[in-house]
Amino acid sequence: MKKLAVITSGGDSPGMNAALFGVVKEAARHEIQVFGCVNGYIGIIKEEFMLLTESELFKVIDIGGTILGTQRFPGFADKDIQTKAVDILRKHEIDGLVVIGGDGSYQGAKALSQLGFPVAAIPGTIDNDIALTDITLGFHTAVENAVDAIDKIKTSAASHKHIFGIEVMGREASDIAIWAGLATAADGIIGTSEDWNLEKVLEGMRSSAGKSQIYILAEGAISAEKFKAEIESHSEFKIHPLVLGHIQRGGKPSVTDRIMGIKFGEKSVETLLAGKSGICLAVHANAIVELELGKVLSSTNKEPFLPY
Repeated sequence: MKKLAVITSGGDSPGMNAALFGVVKEAARHEIQVFGCVNGYIGIIKEEFMLLTESELFKVIDIGGTILGTQRFPGFADKDIQTKAVDILRKHEIDGLVVIGGDGSYQGAKALSQLGFPVAAIPGTIDNDIALTDITLGFHTAVENAVDAIDKIKTSAASHKHIFGIEVMGREASDIAIWAGLATAADGIIGTSEDWNLEKVLEGMRSSAGKSQIYILAEGAISAEKFKAEIESHSEFKIHPLVLGHIQRGGKPSVTDRIMGIKFGEKSVETLLAGKSGICLAVHANAIVELELGKVLSSTNKEPFLPY
């Protein structure tokens, strides 16, 4: 193995640059060159490759986002496009590919491996919504960012005795909402649509009437605007809705995400060097393990990763 390629795909997550460093660091030990594909899978099709070096990536392990850029590419679901990607990688004498991303990125990685190209995938998404892994790269930083913002909101809410409905990211996963809600001692956490019970929420609000209140809402459960509309149309309470949005993706990756990213990157290279393909990495019982992409993608049971 002489050349590897790596992409960051889908939504960005803090720790992706650390993972790139881990890939290049381990590859350098085996005298393997690593080329980054610009803007995810579309970078392969456009043949936009850049040589990655350990000395350059060392400078960005503490920076969020991804220096390679990332872009969603729905067209990659097309079998002809996938075949073209494999042909391009082989034309450039690339021997293996590391994919860093979430569910959609995993789908592309699986497709390439089924076409006979060696692929290893790293779970990079703040949502923590990949099955069979306790944690995904970027989740810890997203929670820290959410908690930092909520802490600031709480001081203003307390001054005015306001009630806030704060919407956090997570798509269909409730992990960010649960962790942020517990860390800030929120008055309520709506993590899934099943958690939404208007009467119970109103009962809680009435029992705390006259005080500031904070409710944390997972975006896949109920939006901040709908929360406001439902409460205000059925009670006397006034709600201040707030969507934290992309602030959760930003800033410096946490210590946990930096270390996890580096370790994920190193392990991905080890996996490819061992001749394995169609593999994704995961965290289980505080260890990095290898799983089959097909098994992870076919799993429909992603339980929230609960703290303690």
